Amino acid sequence: MARTKRSRGVQPQLNDRETTALQSHIEDWEKASGKERQLIFKAAAREAKVLAPKMDKELLKERKYTYRQWFHNHKKVQTNSKAPTKPKKKWTARRVIEEERKAEILQQIWEEIEEETGEKPAHKEVLRRYQPTMTAIMHQLDKKELQEAEAKADKWTNQAPDAAVQAKTARKKGEKMVKNFAKEMFTQAGMRVFVLGSWMDEKGGLLTSGFDFNEQLGKGSSFMKGKDWQAILPVWEEFIGDAFDHDQDQDTTLLGGTRWVPKPYHEFKLDRSGLPMLPEMDDLSLETKKAMIRSFLTIHYRTCRGKPKVPVPWSDIMKGQSRFISSTYLPDDTKILEPSKMLRTDANAILDFWWDRQETQVGPTFKFKAWMDEKVVF
Repeated sequence: MARTKRSRGVQPQLNDRETTALQSHIEDWEKASGKERQLIFKAAAREAKVLAPKMDKELLKERKYTYRQWFHNHKKVQTNSKAPTKPKKKWTARRVIEEERKAEILQQIWEEIEEETGEKPAHKEVLRRYQPTMTAIMHQLDKKELQEAEAKADKWTNQAPDAAVQAKTARKKGEKMVKNFAKEMFTQAGMRVFVLGSWMDEKGGLLTSGFDFNEQLGKGSSFMKGKDWQAILPVWEEFIGDAFDHDQDQDTTLLGGTRWVPKPYHEFKLDRSGLPMLPEMDDLSLETKKAMIRSFLTIHYRTCRGKPKVPVPWSDIMKGQSRFISSTYLPDDTKILEPSKMLRTDANAILDFWWDRQETQVGPTFKFKAWMDEKVVF
């Protein structure tokens, strides 16, 4: 079998633009195998050749061997130096375009296949065409579009991606990133960690999740299963409410990374002082009444606290109700619970009592006598 004739010239070193182009494909290349991996490599090589320094045709043709070696060397370095404690994604112009146009690219491929075959596209065929289509799109960009993509890539790498990209990353990779961090801390430092994180989703909702992997590390036990970790949520929610400039009580909170716990909110008409006025409550469901109590107490607590977005410290109120609320404003022998835990009889008694005070105008319908700041009651 005849051996491939190789040029005797010396291959120039890869320039920064070539390396950047190859880097934009390495993650997909590592995840793929077989023919799919070959197609990704070919797409990367075609893109990098356009950016290569000037050389004769034979050297340029053999440039693919240099690219292939770079891929294998880079993989080896990435495997040996993996450091989950320092995650940093390198954005390139290609990655930016792909992030912004992925849905459009997939739709284009689907339509092309359907037009050619008259059938629903197979997943493998879509994947086969994806990288070549991406490369074609990159070649179609004008100078201004390419510069804008490169500027955005630099910003996303050295500062932060756009909020929509961050939200997508949190949804798809957030739990895995935290797990890598927890594993690395345990393995390298002998530390056990519990992570409480909050982020904005794609719809602008503020989500909170607890992450606990202690049960999977060594002979550890679960912190979240064994302890009342939600006791720290009120203080955390006050913090993130300020950090995100967001009203946490009107959103959905994600607890434990797996369970959605809704926080229904009721809109009241307000009096001249900005305090809620109870409506007639015939034939209302228990869930609606719980939402009314939550919202009613939240508005009054925020008025007392003087901050429009702080959460009500339900656990502290349940432990020491008399410190926060005078018995004047509650039915006899009534204990305030977090509204989602209230029984129908309790919810009815509380709302009927407040309704009577409102209608007879004997004084304020309700008010808090104290508020809490970092476990100190004022």
